Amino acid sequence: MSPADVAAELGFSRRTIYRWISLGKGPRVFVSPGGHLRVRRADFIEWVQENGLETKGRQ
Repeated sequence: MSPADVAAELGFSRRTIYRWISLGKGPRVFVSPGGHLRVRRADFIEWVQENGLETKGRQ
């Protein structure tokens, strides 16, 4: 999933998610072959649970 997908599921802005990622406080990310940041769904779910967040979308 992209940082924009993460933002949409949590109800935060993309800017907030990118800031958390840059500060090391966001979900674990990797760089796709195309050079884009991506988050594995399992890492997203784990991060949401560890931080007591609630999603707006599916999980």
